[in-house]
Amino acid sequence: MKKSLIYTLAIGILAVSACKKLPDGNLSDIIRYEVLPMQIKKGRAEVSTAINPAGSSKPTEYKLIKIYEKDSGKDVTDIFLKTYPIKIWTRLYDSKVDNTIEKIDAKRKDTVMTALSINKFSGAIESNENTLQLPSGNYLFDLEIKNSNGTRVYPKIGEFALVDAPLYEVPAVRSTVAMKVGAETTTKSISSNASHIKVEKLAAKENKIIVRIVDKNGEPFNPKAGEVDRRPLSGTAVGFLQTMQDYSLTTTLFDDRMEFTYGVVPFPLVSLGNGFNYYYRIPAKYVKFDDSLALPYNTYSCNARFSFQAFVGGTYQIDVIVPQVTRVKL
Repeated sequence: MKKSLIYTLAIGILAVSACKKLPDGNLSDIIRYEVLPMQIKKGRAEVSTAINPAGSSKPTEYKLIKIYEKDSGKDVTDIFLKTYPIKIWTRLYDSKVDNTIEKIDAKRKDTVMTALSINKFSGAIESNENTLQLPSGNYLFDLEIKNSNGTRVYPKIGEFALVDAPLYEVPAVRSTVAMKVGAETTTKSISSNASHIKVEKLAAKENKIIVRIVDKNGEPFNPKAGEVDRRPLSGTAVGFLQTMQDYSLTTTLFDDRMEFTYGVVPFPLVSLGNGFNYYYRIPAKYVKFDDSLALPYNTYSCNARFSFQAFVGGTYQIDVIVPQVTRVKL
């Protein structure tokens, strides 16, 4: 009888507990970022890893409160709250459709915003090209986090490193190959290395790439006169290997260079194939190979490949140097 009474009381307690109203929400004590510090590359549009809400009730909102220098503890929030002009997308960009600056600008609008911010719904750090205006270094930050349970400030919950990053990359080593006219499977590689491409950023404005293909003496070949051409696909395939004009909004040929305009960064945004390599041909009659290569004049074309990708807008000049080759003027 006594055991039966105890059992009945236990069931009753459980029933009362089950009917008790639960809290409206949970705001965890262990909300955290899994990766610290988060690395932010200056000048690039990036999104960091999201915060781990650690079981907090959703929806959860995040607000940046303060930023500090990690080493000194100095409050530098004002530096990061400064706003800068920027173009933002209002509709989805499609590189195949948006092939003029007018079409691109129709999908963007001018605004002002901070170079770095916290995504309200994920807690991720979002950065843009204007991080170039911010001082490099390691930083800690406070977040205000809110959900149905209430609002709390989490001091120094996050850490990021704002680091200098290349404005551009040359992903692949330069290559040059001689191909026999009329028998293109007969080839001879010409030793090329990283010294055979030189890149310089000339200006922050006007999104343009200037490409000069030059001989071993630094004399440029003349694209306008046909001294630089597209390289055909191998075998019986019809068409050409990719060149920079395949990615560009406009292409203009000059006596000593090619100029390509672009509308978005990174440029190119997505590879059409073969990475970010560009393939060009100098017809046989315009090249004299060094005697050491044993390639008789006007029997082999010279085929230069280079790679390039820009992460920050502006004007760049690329000199593609073809070693062991002298330009022939006709």
